[in-house]
Amino acid sequence: MKKLAFTFVCLLIFISGAFAQGSTGSREADALLAEEFADKDRTKTQIIIPENSHTTEKTATVKIEYSPMYDEVRIYYDCMMVSYDPGEAMNSVLECLRDFQLEHKYYGYKYLKPDRLRYYKNEKGYSMAQYISYVKFSR
Repeated sequence: MKKLAFTFVCLLIFISGAFAQGSTGSREADALLAEEFADKDRTKTQIIIPENSHTTEKTATVKIEYSPMYDEVRIYYDCMMVSYDPGEAMNSVLECLRDFQLEHKYYGYKYLKPDRLRYYKNEKGYSMAQYISYVKFSR
């Protein structure tokens, strides 16, 4: 039984080696192609801090992570937990998304995931609330 299994494995390795495809392209062409895709700005995620965050809360900040290759945006609304208002957070995020849409010439968007709310402590030890929205824009 062991000889049969050993023979089968050897035969399988021989057949897979016989049908394996060799590299037809040169290494220089592969390197140029890899550099072309690596250097594109559209594959990188951009961090955008909007000039107008559309909020009256002084402790609130809005940050946008934009992936141009996929037309996806993650938007974060952070503020202190004691002054967090869900309505203001949602309105601020919607206004920032509308500004982003007009600036980058998109005509609409859809939500990829439901909005999330996360609580955490910042580096100073203050309790913070973070409202996160994940959308995909359409051209």
